[in-house]
Amino acid sequence: MTPNAFDDQYIGCVTEMDKCAPDLLKNETSSSSQFKEAWEKSKRHWQTVKTKISPPSGFKDEHGTAIVTYTDQSFHDIFSEEEGKPWTSNADYRKNFRFKAFHYYLTRALQLLRGRCDVMHKETVYRGVKGIQFKHTGSGFMRFGNFASSSLSKEEAEKFGTISFFTIHTCFGVNISNFSYKPTQKEVLIPGHEKFRVTGQENHKFLLWSTNQTCSHFNCALLKGEYRAGQEKHLSGLLQLLLLERALV
Repeated sequence: MTPNAFDDQYIGCVTEMDKCAPDLLKNETSSSSQFKEAWEKSKRHWQTVKTKISPPSGFKDEHGTAIVTYTDQSFHDIFSEEEGKPWTSNADYRKNFRFKAFHYYLTRALQLLRGRCDVMHKETVYRGVKGIQFKHTGSGFMRFGNFASSSLSKEEAEKFGTISFFTIHTCFGVNISNFSYKPTQKEVLIPGHEKFRVTGQENHKFLLWSTNQTCSHFNCALLKGEYRAGQEKHLSGLLQLLLLERALV
C-alpha cells in the first residue's frame, strides 16, 4: 500500500533505542511546534488514561503518550505523511525522518500491548478509505506499510470512507480505544509490518487474514542496522494504489 514507508520493528536494539530516544524526543519537539503542542497535550491526557488501565510490564509513560498523540488528528496527519514518504535507505532515514522517537515509542507501545493472536484474530475490524482505490494483484500477501487505523465498528469505519474498504482479522493490531481522544471510534491500530492474506475482493472491498508474521524493510535503522530493499518482492499480492482525482470524495 505504501511499500517504501518507514517500518522499523527495532528487533534486537530496544535497549539501545531506550537510551537514545529521550534525547531524540527533546530535539524533535523543539524542531516542530505542532509535535510539541500535541505531545504536551497528550502527556496530560495520558495521566488520566493510565489510572483507568493496567499497562503491561515495561510500558512507560512515553509509550502511552505516543498512542494518545497518534489519535490527535492534526498531528496524526503530519506523522502519516512523514511515515509514508519513500524512504530509500538507512542514511535517508537518519538524515531526514523527523519523528524518530515518536515512531519508536509508538511501535514499542503496540509490541508491548499486543495480545494473543488466537484471541485478537477472532475479532473483526474494519478500515475505510476515501479518495483512493486499491487493486489487488496476484495471489500472495500484502501489508499496509504504515500504521493503519481500523475500527471494531463497521459504521465508524465507513465514516472514514468507502471508496476502498477492508474487513480485517489481525494478530498484531491493538485496541487503543481507552487511549484515544475519541473512544467512540473503537480504534484498533495495526502496525504497517503485519502480513495479510487477501481472500476476497469485490468492488474494492477486501477481506484480510493475518498470517501472524511481519515484513519490514528497515530494522534498527538509527543504529545502522539492516535495510532490505528487496525484501517485499515475495509479496506478490500487493495492493496497488489507483489514485483518484485530488478532490477527495
